[in-house]
Amino acid sequence: MSASHTEQFEHLIARYREQYEALRETQQRLREISCTATAPRQAVSVTAGHGGVIKDVKFPTGAYKRMAPNELAAAVLGAITEAQNLATAEAAEAVAPSLPEGVDARRLFAGEVDLQTLLAPEPHLSDTVRDVLKIRD
Repeated sequence: MSASHTEQFEHLIARYREQYEALRETQQRLREISCTATAPRQAVSVTAGHGGVIKDVKFPTGAYKRMAPNELAAAVLGAITEAQNLATAEAAEAVAPSLPEGVDARRLFAGEVDLQTLLAPEPHLSDTVRDVLKIRD
């Protein structure tokens, strides 16, 4: 390998390491997501983590005792939905910088993005990689 190819290869390795570290940090940030939503009158408080996983449910006041069962159920479900939406928004914000340009993270998390559009049918290979692998067009 020539000096130029060695430098290009070293640059590729350095770039890979930077991307790897950024992904590690994103993964850590996703693990730390914790979003809390509280229903009106503080009847119920729900905390959700990444993926909408419910981490905690609390009844911070005695307001739930004065609620009809269907009213309490609606308050609990509303708080769960809000906490999950907050967690999804935070996850989208964490992942957005690592997505290809033009990909809306919130739409991706909502299942509104065709995942096949994120990858080219054929990977782009630099001339250096083509030379090393002896690939010709």
